[in-house]
Amino acid sequence: MMSLTETSLWDAVKKQYVFKLQSYANFFVSLVIVQLVALLFSAGGMAGTSGIGWNNILVEVKLYSGTGIFIFTVLCTLANSVILTLPFYRNIDFSFVGSRLSGNMANIGFLVTAGLFGGITATLGSILLRNIYYYTGGGGEILKSFFMITPGELVTGMAVAVLYLILFSAAGYFAGLVVQLHRSLLVLFPALIVGLIFYEAANEQIRIFSRLIEFFVFERSPFHFSLKIILSASLLWIGAILLSNRKEVR
Repeated sequence: MMSLTETSLWDAVKKQYVFKLQSYANFFVSLVIVQLVALLFSAGGMAGTSGIGWNNILVEVKLYSGTGIFIFTVLCTLANSVILTLPFYRNIDFSFVGSRLSGNMANIGFLVTAGLFGGITATLGSILLRNIYYYTGGGGEILKSFFMITPGELVTGMAVAVLYLILFSAAGYFAGLVVQLHRSLLVLFPALIVGLIFYEAANEQIRIFSRLIEFFVFERSPFHFSLKIILSASLLWIGAILLSNRKEVR
């Protein structure tokens, strides 16, 4: 039976996006829990400990970093972006008047929102780590260099974290749809990536992943960095949509 009511693409995307925000609200809760766990690890000197001694004097140096919070956030974001590509979650979209395109765009909107939330909370978690250590008796022992940050540096850190999370979510969503093409890819695709990493480690002339890391990490221009992330994520989103369209219509 056909509906006589025309539904625009953007109306369908909006309805599905709102539905996903309401249905997958537990993702944001689980993300915060993961970040709190990472905060506990980081509070114990997750970045490392070193020491030096002379003339019966021992100096122990503990390194504290919010990098662990961000890494945990990335892993959580990757896991959830892949979960969204599973058949159970994709079939939910068929309860709406829409298409695979509207469903994918709603998923992209949700993942961008999750990246925005995760980037802000991960950065604030790093600030919380500094305050916890400072106000629990370590204030007089802290090296002041790079400890205090300006509001501009805080906003920049949030923006960088958000962009990286959007890129990782796009990569996870694309990879999730790739392995949905055939069951064998569920094993072959991760094995191929791990194999390439080990092959590159054993052959110095092969620098695929190292150049990829350099491309995204060592960019000094904020504009070029943002452009690289946005274009790369957009290409991954487009690739994911094209892969999704190849699957049978239900």
